[in-house]
Amino acid sequence: MPDPLSILIVGCGLSGLASALALAQAGHKVTVFERSSKLQEIGAGIQLSPNATRLLQHWGVFPSVLAAGDKPEYGAFRSYRGDVLSASPPVSHPALTSEFPYIVIHRADLLRALLTGAEQDGVDITLKLSSEVQDIDFNTPSLRLSTGEVLSGDLILGADGERSRCRGLLLGRPDPPYSPGDVVYRVSVPTAGIKKGDRSWELVSRSSVNFWMGAGGHVVAYPIQEGVLNIVLVYAEGSTGGDGKVMYGPQKAGIEEFRSKISNWDPVLHELIGVEGAVCMKWTLFQIHELGGWRHGRGRFAVIGDAAHAILPCLAQGAAQAFEDAGVLGGIFSQGVTREQIPDALRVFEQVRKPRASQVRHRTLDQKAMFAFPDGFEQRERDARLRAGADYRLFEWIWGYDAFESGREAWKEALGTGRELYESGRL
Repeated sequence: MPDPLSILIVGCGLSGLASALALAQAGHKVTVFERSSKLQEIGAGIQLSPNATRLLQHWGVFPSVLAAGDKPEYGAFRSYRGDVLSASPPVSHPALTSEFPYIVIHRADLLRALLTGAEQDGVDITLKLSSEVQDIDFNTPSLRLSTGEVLSGDLILGADGERSRCRGLLLGRPDPPYSPGDVVYRVSVPTAGIKKGDRSWELVSRSSVNFWMGAGGHVVAYPIQEGVLNIVLVYAEGSTGGDGKVMYGPQKAGIEEFRSKISNWDPVLHELIGVEGAVCMKWTLFQIHELGGWRHGRGRFAVIGDAAHAILPCLAQGAAQAFEDAGVLGGIFSQGVTREQIPDALRVFEQVRKPRASQVRHRTLDQKAMFAFPDGFEQRERDARLRAGADYRLFEWIWGYDAFESGREAWKEALGTGRELYESGRL
């Protein structure tokens, strides 16, 4: 085996930490730079589908995730009136979730679970908080911090989120995310206030993931911590975002503002958000333009996670796609990649991940549009397809993916192709 590589990662959110864990377990020395003075995750609830929990098991942190999270027994797509259209997403389907279950969890608890992996024996990960990266020299490669300190490595990964400075440096121009006017409302509901006999009792008496679909948006509800139900509305308020304010991260909002968006929706939803102690937050959803490439031409830098392919939360794949990046990187770099092979390794990584991430992005946009149909012909067709189970193959394609194995096989194939070309005199 060659010497371990020195890998520098910018950003210590879910993407950066998962990639650090995957690459450190592959035998490399990883340093993660985070500009904040403490680790924190914006938002509350997160859904982890089997393509994500497969990797969490591979990295050895799934027990910590399961201890802090919840395994839903049931999932349903409902009309905005409350009618159940489909037992989907199939969060407890034996063919899709028996080996690698579907989990719902608080984002902060997920981050802590990943940190337990970073503390495992034999894992060489250094976290540097309060370390803001100002510039990247792609030729060295090296990072320059806001303090003026310069640090070099064999490989640099930009995992600094949708508002990524690394992405702008890669493109040679600012590349801020944009808002098409989609807003998220989140209500945290204390389930102690829901009593047997209430219309909403069925939704909290057993763990479940429930979607309501109506004109302009959709609502999803699921438990995130003991005694807390997470209710999220994704709503298209228009290009100005309703009141014209752009909100980077959660801000306090009134329950009545949430209620006004779903005024004629399922009475169960109104009962839930009316529970005493319920708290409402609101923020703007952003997208990024699809990138032509994720890596620098010199081949020792790439963007990953939301910095490369931020998507809307309409298919519950944001964290899963970041984990898939980490899984493919782990599969490639677990096979003795040398410093000289890094450009080829990143090329293979991009070839494996970029097409799939693009497909997931477009499927997410399709799902967003499907969720928000007003009453009419399209809505009736959608409901009929859901009742017939037409969405099963979509979940089968997304959830059945093994990112680590995909990366491992792609690198083996690349090495074999290179050897054949060399032996034939074409390389």
